[in-house]
Amino acid sequence: MTRVAVITTFDHNVGDDFVREGILFLLGQVVGKVEVGLVHKHLPITSRPGFTWLHSTRLDRRIDRIQPDLSLRLTRRLDNLLPVSARTDRVRKADILVQSGGPIYWLNPDGNCARTEWWEPLIERRWIPHTQGRPFLNLAGGTCQRYDSDASEFARNPEVLEHVRRFFDLTALTTLRDELSVKVLGHAGREGALLPCTSLFAVDQLGIAPSAGEFIVLNYMPAGGHYVFDKPIDEAAWERRFAGFARKLAARDRVVLACHNARELSAAQRMLPEIEVFHSDNHADYLRFYSRARWGILNRVHGCFALASLGKPSAVIGSDSRARMVQQLGLPDVFVNEATDEWLDRVALDLEQRITDFPRHMKALKESTAVRYKDLIRRALETRIGANGSS
Repeated sequence: MTRVAVITTFDHNVGDDFVREGILFLLGQVVGKVEVGLVHKHLPITSRPGFTWLHSTRLDRRIDRIQPDLSLRLTRRLDNLLPVSARTDRVRKADILVQSGGPIYWLNPDGNCARTEWWEPLIERRWIPHTQGRPFLNLAGGTCQRYDSDASEFARNPEVLEHVRRFFDLTALTTLRDELSVKVLGHAGREGALLPCTSLFAVDQLGIAPSAGEFIVLNYMPAGGHYVFDKPIDEAAWERRFAGFARKLAARDRVVLACHNARELSAAQRMLPEIEVFHSDNHADYLRFYSRARWGILNRVHGCFALASLGKPSAVIGSDSRARMVQQLGLPDVFVNEATDEWLDRVALDLEQRITDFPRHMKALKESTAVRYKDLIRRALETRIGANGSS
């Protein structure tokens, strides 16, 4: 059985869970049975099997909310408290190391990807000194920049480009989920494969099939997403537009509000107490929920990928570059300030009309995407293992 360590989050953001499940499906198709060791990227100490309990304290969420430099020092200090065991540590004993999804390239006034909290403890401390030919796969990585970024900000930062270059050179394979990431990597003089996010295959890993559409799913995030950056967002205007659109839809159809966390649940219940909501602590429950939808308009980009994976059309309204991921699926996206009443009405009509044809489109896209992923993974593993065997 192949031992795989996955740098991810768990029970933190269901989108990360979808991405990881899709990766495990694809890896299983290539290497057969795997023994999976999850490492929470915000708590690198969880590479040790005896410390996963720290995640249950929600320490990762507290760290997320503090100043980036302090977060970096805290996570490193926690990890450095104890030695690393080659026999039990998830990264040290893995046959394959996987970095799973998430933004891997970012640069903003609060920090940058060269100072991510998991890089030093997991890669510098554990992986690099003990690689011994074992492959490192960086799969379904993306950006988190201004929605309208063209990646030129990276070209002006040599420190970040050196990190991007080094990250790429350490891996046997890098796949990227948005065109902006390809541009960032290009500024570093490297080239990765652009493919739809692996979250498309989470339903296949969990054995969840689509069912007849029972409702329209909507999702609301304050300000349209996690990050505002330096592009002003009229949060109050977005709330008014979303609530008005949801009520208009609910007057003629069944509408359910998908809430990916407690904050979204609270906002939905406050704004639209008359409309039913869905919330769960289990990421598989969301996929089963999405399997029953007809179509959707969401702020959560991985909600759109979940719907698409089940042959359901959707659109994403976002506040940063992650929203543009859905372009790989042929689906519409828009910056939150530009999601006008007219845009919402027009896209809703278009999605309703795509219900018949979209499943066929997605079936073909998933099949070709799976073939490409599996071929790239297979070749990366064969190349790295072959090189190791000949040394």
